[in-house]
Amino acid sequence: MFLHLGGLMMIRTEELIAVENLENLTALDDWFEQQRRAAQQVVDISEGKPKSAIYTDQKVVLSAIASTTLKKRLNQSPRKQVF
Repeated sequence: MFLHLGGLMMIRTEELIAVENLENLTALDDWFEQQRRAAQQVVDISEGKPKSAIYTDQKVVLSAIASTTLKKRLNQSPRKQVF
């Protein structure tokens, strides 16, 4: 199964590690610095307005779609439940 992250970006649900809410994050620059130190590839498809960060085993994707919406999409899959 695939999860649509916005734009033309989709990931396989098997690759998904976590979805993080960025809407209330006040120190987004600090978050970016942490990802850089962790040597994560950050892909920004949010057009500069990230609402969520999607972690996979290969990269972190910034999406303009809210984390709650992404979790609802995942829960529609009969194979994967996110709580």
